[in-house]
Amino acid sequence: MKIEKNNISIIFISLTLIALIYSGCKKEDPQPTGTTNLKISLINSVYTKGAYISANGAYESVNIDIQKVSIHISSDSSANSGWFDLETNTGVYDLLDYTAGNDTLIAFDTLLQTQNISQIRLLLGNNNTIVDDGKTYELETPSGQTSGLKVQVHADLKAGFAYKILLDFDVEKSIIKTGNGKYKLKPVINTTVMQQ
Repeated sequence: MKIEKNNISIIFISLTLIALIYSGCKKEDPQPTGTTNLKISLINSVYTKGAYISANGAYESVNIDIQKVSIHISSDSSANSGWFDLETNTGVYDLLDYTAGNDTLIAFDTLLQTQNISQIRLLLGNNNTIVDDGKTYELETPSGQTSGLKVQVHADLKAGFAYKILLDFDVEKSIIKTGNGKYKLKPVINTTVMQQ
């Protein structure tokens, strides 16, 4: 009887040791599973209609034609690869409409894993205009239609959470009026990343 109990005890201890050794060698998952919901919105926290007086009067509208929004998810922000297109609400947006805490959703998507977003890119169409003192002018957007407007973000988005990124256009600093009466968009955009 004693021999049988000792054998059972030895077998039990051996199995326990094997289980402990195996669990100690088991690798941890490289990153958590799950999805990340992402929304990107436009806002203009600085400028309101008629607040900035140019040489000819007040800007009444600053319209940008957004055709595609992408995020860069490579650790090398200078790399051409690593761009991921989001579901985009295409259209012409008057930046002066999104003041006093009002923002508008321009892109959204669900990411399949934890991501580090280094940049956001806005690819523009051809319908970019500015209304200055009642007159509408073409708003030139150098490389806006080709390589797009790129905004630095550098945010870690973790799986299992929802995030909202606000693109805050500083309209006054973003508009350049040239000596020959043309208007150019040289965007100054601040970003705020909010976990929801």
